Amino acid sequence: MWQAVETSIQALNKNRRLNVSFKTSSPKNNSAISPISRPTCSITELMRKTNFSKDEIRHLYRTFKQDSPSGQVSKEHFASIIATLFPTGECYRYSVFLFRNIDRSNSGTIRFEDLVATFAILIHGSIEDRLNWIFDLYDLNKDGKITRIELLQLVASVFQLIVPVCKLNYTSITNAIEERTNQLFHNWDRNGNGLVYKEDFLQYCLQVDFINFI
Repeated sequence: MWQAVETSIQALNKNRRLNVSFKTSSPKNNSAISPISRPTCSITELMRKTNFSKDEIRHLYRTFKQDSPSGQVSKEHFASIIATLFPTGECYRYSVFLFRNIDRSNSGTIRFEDLVATFAILIHGSIEDRLNWIFDLYDLNKDGKITRIELLQLVASVFQLIVPVCKLNYTSITNAIEERTNQLFHNWDRNGNGLVYKEDFLQYCLQVDFINFI
């Protein structure tokens, strides 16, 4: 199920040249977003923070600005991007969760810096960096812990992504979601107190075969 996260990034970054495109049917009011947002830090600072080369950052920025002239990606625009990656599934719920994890400033839009920071973690980051990012994705209200309800909601959104809507068997899918949620929560809730903290999550994930885990 973790492959849904990686698939989203891989589809936007198909090779090391970072051919990332935001081309999709943009909402009609996308151009109405104002004011125009520009990066708040220099290209040198972005290189230092992300380990991307100057050419890679320039390529990313040109593509980003071409498809998002306002310098911002709204939640609706982002959802339409995810929908092109999973055309047979129901994407909106997952896209909202993913959007929140990229929009770390909680501004309601994704800026260029937000996008590059996310790519940096998932492409250049260590296993611990990526696991921290995954934990934050599951921590829906960003309070530093995961409840079973939060986990259930995220697991359900991933199932909706990968199972074609026309083939949904609600009874079997619901059972599968509950089973996967119970399995994960049992593994991660090391103290048995109904909450998963980041330390427990990392400890468990680093002890198992990471390839099998995702």
